Amino acid sequence: MNEPDTPVLQRVSTHEELLALSGGSAFLRWDIPAPLGAAAHRLGDAFALPRRTHTGRHGLLVMGPPDHVDRLVAAMLADGPDGGLLGGLGSVTVQRGSLDAVARHLPLDGGNEWEWLCTSAPPPPVATEDRLVALGRRDEPAIRELLALANPGTDARPFEHPHQHWVGVRDGGGALLACGVREPNLAGYPVLSGITVHPAARGTGLGLAVTAGLTRAAVAQAGVCTLGMYSHNDVARRLYTGLGYGQTHAWSSRRLRPTDRTPD
Repeated sequence: MNEPDTPVLQRVSTHEELLALSGGSAFLRWDIPAPLGAAAHRLGDAFALPRRTHTGRHGLLVMGPPDHVDRLVAAMLADGPDGGLLGGLGSVTVQRGSLDAVARHLPLDGGNEWEWLCTSAPPPPVATEDRLVALGRRDEPAIRELLALANPGTDARPFEHPHQHWVGVRDGGGALLACGVREPNLAGYPVLSGITVHPAARGTGLGLAVTAGLTRAAVAQAGVCTLGMYSHNDVARRLYTGLGYGQTHAWSSRRLRPTDRTPD
């Protein structure tokens, strides 16, 4: 029997419960599929949700204050053999500020700092939107070339997923100057990715036009549009917030380092 002050893990089995625990987090509402693919576990004000990431990894989403996250991860590791509830984990995404609490228990490797934003309002008109054209499979080589040149770290994968809608801007000779895509995220809501401008065309408003056009179409289709950005990209943040994006969630994502032992 547990002592009265012994922390007890609680299962959270439904998307509705998780949303309520988070205080109505926009990220959980628009980015986490319902029903949940697996139960989350809660301890105090922290919870951890196993999930499949958009890159196919077995990931863990962790939210909560550092002291509660510390106790939660420790309890999950202690819950049974082979790493307890965290066995087979490939990566973690942690609410900004609580990464050190996770690192006390798990062998973290490389990763990044990033932010998730959303909007449910169409953006104001952008003058250069009239230059946008739809891009199809015949444009794939040009899209890949532009991404490799100007945005090699993007997660966008041209035409590797269904229901992608690519748009772009060409110059007078037909060369692709800018591109971007909207597609369903794992929860089925529109997410923008691959927003890229050729270095020679930066500062001309093409990235703004691509983002505005894609956002307007997404909001008209689904009532919301989401996107993610690396936290060091202040230029992109100003662009997105200027178009009405907000409800920002700041994350630290890390891969797990293979190890024969689990840290204390």
